[in-house]
Amino acid sequence: MRQAAALMGSVCSVVGVGAVGVGLVIACSVAAAAQARRTVWDGVYSEEQAARGQMQYARACAACHAGDLRGSNTAPSLVEESFAFQWADTSIGELYERIRTLMPSDRPNSLSPQAYRDIVAFLLQSNKFPPGAKELDADGEALKQVLITTKR
Repeated sequence: MRQAAALMGSVCSVVGVGAVGVGLVIACSVAAAAQARRTVWDGVYSEEQAARGQMQYARACAACHAGDLRGSNTAPSLVEESFAFQWADTSIGELYERIRTLMPSDRPNSLSPQAYRDIVAFLLQSNKFPPGAKELDADGEALKQVLITTKR
């Protein structure tokens, strides 16, 4: 399905309405919707990436959010119901940007983009979303297409 959606995306960007007609426009809309329906349940990070993220988290985040990710009086929990309440029905791109621009609170945007993606992978793993074969995409627009959902 993803390959078909990607192929249709290529065709859709080259061919407009005209001789091909409305059928292609509808097919393009369906392909775009299929791409946008990717979720955290589709294995969007790798185990290796989450392991690197765990190390980055320990260095940059655990002092406030605690080693078990359950937070403190001044920093929210990053797991289970707290994570679901805060992030359900938003995108990984939004989560990534929020962490990158605001964290660590005493030096926002001080880590590399890769380190922030690794931390996001660790958060996904800690919230029991399955790993996959590939790491989180480095393209911010691609991350915005992956929805955080609490149920499959």
